[in-house]
Amino acid sequence: MKRTSTIITIIVVLALVGLMVARLVTNKKTVDSKRQVVTEQVAIAVSVGFAEMREPVGELNLVGITSPNKEVTVTAESPGKIVAVNFDVGDFVRAGRVLARVDDVYKRLAFENAKLNHDKYKEDYERFLVLREGDAVSEVQLRDMKMAYEAAKIQLESTKKQWDDTRIVAPFSGTITKKSVEVGAFVNVGTAVAEIADVAQLVANLTVSENDVYRMKVGQGVNVRSSVFPDEVFQGKITNITPRGSAIHTFPVEVTIANSNRQPLKAGTFVSVQIDLDRRGSTLMVPRDAIVSSIKDPTVYLVKGNTAHLTPIVIGGSYGGFVEVVSGLTRGDQVVTGGQINLADGAKVQIINQ
Repeated sequence: MKRTSTIITIIVVLALVGLMVARLVTNKKTVDSKRQVVTEQVAIAVSVGFAEMREPVGELNLVGITSPNKEVTVTAESPGKIVAVNFDVGDFVRAGRVLARVDDVYKRLAFENAKLNHDKYKEDYERFLVLREGDAVSEVQLRDMKMAYEAAKIQLESTKKQWDDTRIVAPFSGTITKKSVEVGAFVNVGTAVAEIADVAQLVANLTVSENDVYRMKVGQGVNVRSSVFPDEVFQGKITNITPRGSAIHTFPVEVTIANSNRQPLKAGTFVSVQIDLDRRGSTLMVPRDAIVSSIKDPTVYLVKGNTAHLTPIVIGGSYGGFVEVVSGLTRGDQVVTGGQINLADGAKVQIINQ
């Protein structure tokens, strides 16, 4: 009887524990359901425009980055210790100026010795010419003397070249953009000493669409502007049109720009190149406001259904408020022109200017 009572007690306790666990689980689910926040993606209000065929109006504006007309790394042509450095970064140097000098003692002595030998053999050869006229020396002796004299001339030229190579000179006039050595440094042949850039003229490389490139010609004048000097108009001209285009029908075009003495541009500056063209026909364009990031690496938000997709495109010229689209869009595509600041790729949108 006592055993039966114990069993009943255990069963009752287990039942109570089970009820308590069930109640706790139910309470947790209730609390969790109250804490749960239902997240729904809210549609972002945007304005849109369309990719459409338009007749180009106004000047063709293309963006480029300036680079030096000429740029070179000046290197040592003779091994040895640098004993003189005659420039600093930012210096303007004329062509032929000695920028640095390598220890030249042995090269100079070798040249002076070769000069003595050269002068001696020259005198001997001239004397043998006179003796040959009097038949005092043979033709063979005169020939041998002439060969010795020619060898001395070659040796003199060789040692002079080696001596000259100890002087490191500027190959053209320009501005020092980098200094790579100091006095006391040891250099080998090919060691970089300095970098020189000629920015009296600058070059801007443009990417031009097939529609426009056939209306350009080498030598054509252009106007160039920069946001750095908004009131300055730089004069330039088209100096090269590449005869081979890319797979997306764009062509590299080179424009040479006369730099200004009053407000000189630096290499690496963004510029806008304005070109007058005899335009015919229409081309695919989108509103300029649709461009996200920059003109150099353009993207747009393409709207499909009620979703915005960040889409890279290739652009050509800029015409007022519109930009030519070379690839990435087709006629009739809907692109976001207002509200991009709130967008991310794949965001839901609500068009407010339908």
